[in-house]
Amino acid sequence: MVLLLSDRKNKCESEIIEILSKYGAQHISDKFIGSDSGKFAILSLYKKSTVNLAKGITVFLDNGHRFINQEIPVGIIGICEEKNKTALEIFKKNGIAVISCGLSSKNSITLSSMGNEHLFACLQRSVQNCNGEIIDPCELKIKLTKNYEPFSVMASTAILLLTNITPQEF
Repeated sequence: MVLLLSDRKNKCESEIIEILSKYGAQHISDKFIGSDSGKFAILSLYKKSTVNLAKGITVFLDNGHRFINQEIPVGIIGICEEKNKTALEIFKKNGIAVISCGLSSKNSITLSSMGNEHLFACLQRSVQNCNGEIIDPCELKIKLTKNYEPFSVMASTAILLLTNITPQEF
């Protein structure tokens, strides 16, 4: 289960849903429920909610202020931009492992090269996926079908790697 925490009509939310749907993910929100036959589910949350999952992924897509007291169970893996201090504080408070996305060498996921037709996304340190397996640092060449926000690409790359799917085309 992938939880997307954001404002409604967040551009990165739409892009991540679009990208992950190409890989068999099914989207659920308070206004839309897809089929339950996908490889994994994406749930959009727009306000603080009770989360009772043993494992999964939580992605902060905006500043996260409405989620200040959000409780996130241990076993969840967090994804956010490096500059999202609120999300980083929430993850830290809940003891959640974080994959940071950004363009510096400090980030777990970064983009090393970006062109019109493809990009290279890098996992810069070993991480544990949702099944407890270790994913070693790697560089992935990803074919682009359209122009996405950098964070959408980085977060989607992280989600796919964490769910044992190697991204090849967005």
